[in-house]
Amino acid sequence: MLRRFALVLRTLASTAGKDAVARAMPLYMGLGLVGAIVFGGNGMHPSQLTGLAAESLPFRLALWAVWLLVGTPAARSLLGAPATFFLRALPVPRAHLLSAHALLLAVAELPWVALWVIGVGALDGSAAGALAGSAAGAGAMAAHCMLLARPRGARELAPLSLLAGAILLGAPAAILLACAAPALVVGLRAAFVRAPEVAAGREPSLIPSAAPFLGGALASLSLAYLAALLRGHRAVLVRAMALAALGAFVGVAYARSIGPLADEPLAAASLVALAPFALCAGAGLAGPVLREERRLAWLLAACGAAAPLRAGAAALAVAAPVTALALAHGAAVGALHRAAPSAALRVLGGAGLAGLLLSGVALGCVRWSVREDGRDSSRVLLTVLAAVVAATATAWTLRELALAAWSPAAALLAGPAGARWSSRGARGVAAREGTAR
Repeated sequence: MLRRFALVLRTLASTAGKDAVARAMPLYMGLGLVGAIVFGGNGMHPSQLTGLAAESLPFRLALWAVWLLVGTPAARSLLGAPATFFLRALPVPRAHLLSAHALLLAVAELPWVALWVIGVGALDGSAAGALAGSAAGAGAMAAHCMLLARPRGARELAPLSLLAGAILLGAPAAILLACAAPALVVGLRAAFVRAPEVAAGREPSLIPSAAPFLGGALASLSLAYLAALLRGHRAVLVRAMALAALGAFVGVAYARSIGPLADEPLAAASLVALAPFALCAGAGLAGPVLREERRLAWLLAACGAAAPLRAGAAALAVAAPVTALALAHGAAVGALHRAAPSAALRVLGGAGLAGLLLSGVALGCVRWSVREDGRDSSRVLLTVLAAVVAATATAWTLRELALAAWSPAAALLAGPAGARWSSRGARGVAAREGTAR
């Protein structure tokens, strides 16, 4: 029996696990980097974060909401990867399949568990920290399963209501664990059973209707890329929204932990919190845009679209959502910190400009890394990580002057260098198609 369970677990880890790692690793690496900056040295301690969550209902709900958004892509890969559906047809007990999925999902929740273990353990002892971490982990697993299963009927809504009530009321760890256990059992089974279901619906045609009013080849091609993002890559957009929310949350938590800040330190803290999340979000959006660019290479070549036009359209398509999310980040930091109007405008303007610049840097990193030689994923991960480290260190040391440092890099990567790499990619696609013929 144990051998069979180990075989199922290994199969899931080699299929769904690899997909989850590919989706979640950039997020988790960004979290680790920001955590090292915020919680290291003279920064805030995790106990301050968990203490605020225990005392403030809005803060607690925001903390849970951010983690659920951040962890949903990994949970969806672990519970709904099509490559694992063949296991359902084999003579394997369902209990083994559910247990293996639960074990892998628990691994994905480890950063969330570690926050509560360290934060609560520092104040109330290791036993209380372990109990709080177990309760938080079980609650997050149950919530992710319920989100993926979309509960139906009283049998599933009842345990979900218990779990939601425990989180809303800030129940002690033992009660939260008791409420999370039935929700996890019911939600895990429901998510497992409904994973093969594919929702079908009519896609709205919003972007094409706006194209005639904007005009121009650059705007039309950029809107085509945005339409592809909206229709085929909504999970990437949701992930980018989660990153923006997490960046705002980290910035506010850090600012509150060190007391009231003047205009300049608050804007600098906002940039430090925004930089890694904006780069990760930009890199996540750049991948689908560049795939669409390669897919349409033959049509763009037939229409005489020059390399600068293709590079500019891709840059605009990535910059638009990243800049919008960066502005939302700046507005949230100013509002939640209750900054003066001048400070709020300064934070908002800096965040918007940072989002615009960092989106160009992220697009350039991904464009340079993608060569379709089998090593694209590792190259993208390393280049984006290097950009995150460099941008965060620059924001930390130069404060708002980091915007001036990012400007030439963004202009080079999204402009001349992007056009050259776009032309190289178009030639590579044409060469491969000629070889295939």
